Amino acid sequence: MNNRLVGGLACSSVGLLLYIVGIATTAWLSNAAAESGLWQTCTKGRVRICASYDIDSLNGAYHACRFFAVVGALLMAVGILAGVVHAVRHTFFTRVNKKRTAGGLIIVAGVCGLITAATFTGYYENEFGGAPYGYSFYLTWIQGLFTIGGGVACFIA
Repeated sequence: MNNRLVGGLACSSVGLLLYIVGIATTAWLSNAAAESGLWQTCTKGRVRICASYDIDSLNGAYHACRFFAVVGALLMAVGILAGVVHAVRHTFFTRVNKKRTAGGLIIVAGVCGLITAATFTGYYENEFGGAPYGYSFYLTWIQGLFTIGGGVACFIA
């Protein structure tokens, strides 16, 4: 089995974990009183109260962020699955070469995650002059290092 492919898939799996936690949690914006994410907003305190967004009240930046977040997560899952299938088939069965496809999907998924975070950043920097970003926001940026690096490793394996 190709060590570069295994390392790339492991790195991409860490990126997928960071990506899913980043887009699913509510700490994209965080201050002492509340947290907001892509899907809902929550108040902090003794009792945590969360409310989902009304989809009609969201602007285009939120819709773009949510779109790229979902597409990126799906592409990354399919890319990792394709890489695992290639590794198993290449080792035990035939010489089917799908690692470039897997690597390409993973790279595109990482770029989708970076587009999500960049769009979110651009909106809040332009509209409000900055924001108190939370850990979910930073996880989505960090996943780009893991997923794009892992995708490149799979691609050149």
